[in-house]
Amino acid sequence: MIVPSMTNLEVYNELVADLPKVKIRANKLMKNVVKEFRKVRKFPSWQCFEYTHQESKNKYLISFYASSIMSAETPVVDYIGVSTENAGRVIIKWGTWLYRKDDSVEFIGARAISYYSSHFFSRYRERVWSNVEMSANELVCRYFTRNKKVVPIELNEDIQRRYKEYGEYAQYGMQVADGICFTDQGCEGDEATVGDRNGNFINAVWYYTIVSKDLLTERQTDAIADGEKEFIKSHFFEPFRQALEREMRKLPPQWRLPIIEQ
Repeated sequence: MIVPSMTNLEVYNELVADLPKVKIRANKLMKNVVKEFRKVRKFPSWQCFEYTHQESKNKYLISFYASSIMSAETPVVDYIGVSTENAGRVIIKWGTWLYRKDDSVEFIGARAISYYSSHFFSRYRERVWSNVEMSANELVCRYFTRNKKVVPIELNEDIQRRYKEYGEYAQYGMQVADGICFTDQGCEGDEATVGDRNGNFINAVWYYTIVSKDLLTERQTDAIADGEKEFIKSHFFEPFRQALEREMRKLPPQWRLPIIEQ
């Protein structure tokens, strides 16, 4: 069972070990879920179920999502961890995150785990869904369905005026479809083991609040857009440009191509 004294890697491993039986439970629910979706007249639509793993006692939400009547027969399934130990209800997502080592153009799948506080979802309800009645579980399911794409944004004073007061781990926000999330994040373990099945490297992110797009000032919106462009440039374009430049230097001058500057 997940407890507060566990490391991020230990929590991750617990969730991974439970997943096969969580999927079995989801498969058993599917037939009735499809029957209910067939009755729905307004889409998109969600169904959410609580599940407790018999051996580990870990708790989960199993989410089913149909965007339209056409997808009612094959809804999207998602698995969400729930911890109620010590700090109130904490929602947990786990998987892999593309990680690039310094001076490398190669992205490697690294273990990743994200925690969402009760405060985060209180603000999400207040700022995005204030006019819609729904359960706490459905709110969680809606968030993950609507916010699949996550883009890290390096914070500055135009985005969050007092971000430096939150310490060295609060230097990035996460841009999602519904707004910008403010986070604490860091990496644990030996970077040399990234991509190693038996390695101990993991990226961990704590989501502590979200600001919806309608609450952002024009200055914040512009700064976030600039931050997204800078992230793409520094993490995708620039590493490849530098690698190409290194290879070009190995060639005779007459064979070298001009390097694109941006």
